[in-house]
Amino acid sequence: MSLAADFGVTLTQHVLTRQHLHPEARGQFSGLLTQIGVAGKLIAAQVRRAGLIEVWGKTGETNVQGETVKKLDRIANDTLKEVLRRSGCVAVMASEEEDDAVIVEPELSGEYVVAFDPLDGSSNIEASVSIGTIFAIYRRLPDAPGPAHLLRPGREQVAAGYIIYGSSTVLVYTDGRTVDCFTLDPGSGEFFLTRAAMAYRPVTRILSLNECNGPYWPGWVSPFLDEIKGRNDAEARRVTDRHIGSLVADFHRNLVKGGLFLYPVDARTGRGKLRLLYECNPLAFIAEVAGGAASWGGGRILDVQPTSLHQRTGLIIGAQADVALAERFVAEHG
Repeated sequence: MSLAADFGVTLTQHVLTRQHLHPEARGQFSGLLTQIGVAGKLIAAQVRRAGLIEVWGKTGETNVQGETVKKLDRIANDTLKEVLRRSGCVAVMASEEEDDAVIVEPELSGEYVVAFDPLDGSSNIEASVSIGTIFAIYRRLPDAPGPAHLLRPGREQVAAGYIIYGSSTVLVYTDGRTVDCFTLDPGSGEFFLTRAAMAYRPVTRILSLNECNGPYWPGWVSPFLDEIKGRNDAEARRVTDRHIGSLVADFHRNLVKGGLFLYPVDARTGRGKLRLLYECNPLAFIAEVAGGAASWGGGRILDVQPTSLHQRTGLIIGAQADVALAERFVAEHG
C-alpha cells in the first residue's frame, strides 16, 4: 500500500480544506503555508547532501548575534528568503541571520509578514544531529514601516510552525486552531498528515535543559528542578532528562512525549539567550494551541512587547501546570 493510501491528506490538501477559516486572506494564507513547505523540501535536500557537497563548515562570517555562520545556515536563509519573496504572499521578512528586516519589492508584495530562524541548532550540523527551521506568520499592518510589522507581541501571530530535518523531515504548523504534523515522503515529494491535533500531556515526563549552566542560573532554578526530580521515588521513575541542544528538536520531542524545556535568563547578564521573534514566539504560539504554556519567567511569552528584531529572552515551555509552577518559584526565589 502506498504512503498516500495510508495517510491520505497532504499538506496542501490540509491547508486548502481550512481555507474557509481565514476568509480575509483571499487565498494568500494557504499559498504562504504551501510555499513554506516547498522551502522545507529544498532545505531538507541540502541537509541530506551536506557532507557530500562540503557545506558543513563555516563561511567565515558572523551574524548579527555575533555567532559564526555555517555554510548550511546561509543556504537555508537564502532559500527561505527567495521562496517567500517569490510567493507573492509576503511583504516583510525578518531572519535570525539578517541584521535588518527584508522588504519585498512592491510588485511581489503580499499580505503577510514572516519571521524565521532558517536553521535552528546549526552548531550540531557536523554531528548529524537533528536541526530545523522555525517560522512565525503575522498579517501585514497598513501603512507601517518595515520593522514595525514585526515588533509586535507574539499573540498577534496568525500561524506558526517548524520543520525538522532528522531521521525524517517533519513539518508542524498551527493556524491557531489545531497543531498538526506532516511527514515528508521522499518518494512522492509530499508532506503527509501523520499526527493531527497534537496536544501536550498534562504531566511532565521529560526535563530538557543544559545542567552544566547551573552556575549561571538565577536562584529559582535549582529548587524548581529539585521539586520536579523529587517526583521520582522508590516506586517509580516518573521524570527523566533529555537534552538534544537543538531547540526545535527538543520542543518537538517534548510535544510528542510530554516534556518541559527550560533556558533560564542568565544570572550574570540578566538576559536570556533565545530569540523572541524567531524562536520563542512561534514555539509559544504552538505550545498554547496544543494546551501547553510558555513563560519568560515573569509572565507569558506571547505578551512580551518586542523592542528590537533580535531581542533575547528566557524560556520555560511545556505543560501548563509545570510552567505555572516555575513562575511560582521565580516569584519566591528570584
